[in-house]
Amino acid sequence: MSLQALFDGLFSGAIYGLVALTLTITYQPTRIMNFAQGETFILGAAVGFELIGVYKMPWPVGLAVMLALAVVMGLIMERMVMLPVQLSGSRFAWIIATLAAALIFQAVFSIRYVGDTLTFFPIVDKIFSIGGAAVSAQQIIAVVVSLTIIVVYDQFLRRSIYGRAMRATAHNPDTAIILGVPTKRLVVGAFVGSAVLGALAGFLWAPENFVNPANGLFFTISGFTAAVIGGVGSPRGALFGGLIVGLLNSFAGAIFGGIAAGIAVFIALGLILILKPAGLFGKPMDGH
Repeated sequence: MSLQALFDGLFSGAIYGLVALTLTITYQPTRIMNFAQGETFILGAAVGFELIGVYKMPWPVGLAVMLALAVVMGLIMERMVMLPVQLSGSRFAWIIATLAAALIFQAVFSIRYVGDTLTFFPIVDKIFSIGGAAVSAQQIIAVVVSLTIIVVYDQFLRRSIYGRAMRATAHNPDTAIILGVPTKRLVVGAFVGSAVLGALAGFLWAPENFVNPANGLFFTISGFTAAVIGGVGSPRGALFGGLIVGLLNSFAGAIFGGIAAGIAVFIALGLILILKPAGLFGKPMDGH
């Protein structure tokens, strides 16, 4: 049981880490925690269900359509969130804007897929037995893809000119504007990039687990918890926070039952907030 819980926890933890990374991507240039982010996860699962599960299209076609729709969703979400923030001038407008966006997208998905649970065939339909535990090829692919994306994005932030511009904007947006950093384009790019990766997370998750189209907020909360534990704004924190949430969920659920899994995660979150409020890899920063 412990080995099975380990493999299941690594799979879910890698996906939660990817969702945490998407929250980090939008947070860096905007200081906004996008509570509608989980709806991009639902988009990925829904496109896979529709094209691959229902219409039996090849995986590459489903993936291409999913990425294109995620770009459109990211552009729409950027306007839905940033326009109210810019017009209101309130430092709390983003909370209402992101929650409103989440409710709108949730309503669209719930109406379209009422009564459906979103799942579809895996990329590789193969199960491996390791020490008596079952590990699917889909889980291995999801973990490898998620970890690769997080590591590559971390290096992108550290080494590329756009990554340095993103970090400069995160540190001091007013100074970044004075220095000629295209902050508006960075913000749009952040929303689009986070939508694409969020949808990819759902696309990788759904072949292994049924997805309720109304559960976008659950994945937002899971990613948010991982981001806070690891350190908001840190790709490495997203990775380790996701793994902590996934493994705690898996082991606590296997040993004590499903309710204990959620309790264990929130106990860990509470301890981190008390002992290290900025998270394991985060740095204290003021939000707007």
